[in-house]
Amino acid sequence: MGAAIDGKVETPQVSPEKINEKYEKGEIRIVTEQGRYPLASISRMLNGENYKLDPEYQRRHRWSIEQKSRLIESFIMNVPVPPIFLYEWDYNEYEVMDGLQRMTAVREFYENKFPLSSLEYWQELEGMYYKDLPAKVKAGVDRRYISSIVLLKETSHGDENPELLKRFVFGRINTGGVQLTPQELRNALYDGPMNRLCKELSSNPKLRRMWNIPVNVEELLGDTDPAVDNLTDEAFDGLDLGQQPDVPDTYRKMIDVELVLRFFANRQRVIYYRDNLRGYLDGYLKIANNFDSETIESLKRLYLMTIDLAWDIFGDRAFKKRRNGVWGNVPTLSIYDALTNVLSRLIDEGPSLLAKREEIIQGLDEFYANNSAKFNLRGQTRADLMDREILFESYFRSFLK
Repeated sequence: MGAAIDGKVETPQVSPEKINEKYEKGEIRIVTEQGRYPLASISRMLNGENYKLDPEYQRRHRWSIEQKSRLIESFIMNVPVPPIFLYEWDYNEYEVMDGLQRMTAVREFYENKFPLSSLEYWQELEGMYYKDLPAKVKAGVDRRYISSIVLLKETSHGDENPELLKRFVFGRINTGGVQLTPQELRNALYDGPMNRLCKELSSNPKLRRMWNIPVNVEELLGDTDPAVDNLTDEAFDGLDLGQQPDVPDTYRKMIDVELVLRFFANRQRVIYYRDNLRGYLDGYLKIANNFDSETIESLKRLYLMTIDLAWDIFGDRAFKKRRNGVWGNVPTLSIYDALTNVLSRLIDEGPSLLAKREEIIQGLDEFYANNSAKFNLRGQTRADLMDREILFESYFRSFLK
């Protein structure tokens, strides 16, 4: 690696011969094949054992009945539909990298699980299930295909390459349209024990209530399929995902998972923080995915104890501002980051803090009024985070004297 200049890394000089040698060896070369699947075969395919529908890197978006209906209408009209992407993780064993919602919509329609709704051109079919379609229309749909591009097992050249190449391709597929959030990209590119722990802890009922996420959010999204979809399906449909208003973006965009990651990363930022926050979280997750199981379990216990202590003191208002005796409606990152970090260091003082619970809550009006500049800013530098933590630590310790 070349020397760093102004934060950038110089590109190493490599001879044309070395470049040609790398190309001839087939290093980092994707091997694919294309295929077509009759729509009538999708249900049988997905209900079999050869297709993995919930790889770790999939997103949380689900289609509404209107979105599914719009896809079926496209097939009726023979409108071109983007291909699905499959990854062959073993011979004739596949993961759906992109297109899961399209495939799921087709399967559910053929299984008569939803009626057509909000059609744009074929209003005559409103309310019809697959079994209700007139014979000619049904035959026309049965003639349609969905195209596929398969990332073949032959792509890999070693034990590590398959996972890296799969996530590389996923990232390239999913950065050409609607932007993925930083945490959605992390989930796709850096799976491992820490990433899975963050996803597990993000479902904590107390955390969800503190962040205005319905505790039963998975049920609100529907339980027809445990898997979720990715960007290209969303871009193809083009509909506003706000059609399901009871499910906030905090959940849809995996911000809740990032909340958990931020907790762990902030506790070690003195050791690792050398970048902007996004870059730091990326780097920390890559490092933390290599922690041993004992460390992962210890961190899990710490997070749960911290959230329990925050809940016991503040209830679901822990990360909301308070003014003139009235709590705000929206939780904030500036409070969450600092408060959880400080409380994680005061676990042993929990009983003493709970004994002063009412005083602590009443004092928040003055606390936020005196420090409004610190908590109104969106600053996320290491200095900003440390300033807020110092304020909270001093505040809590004033009740322990």
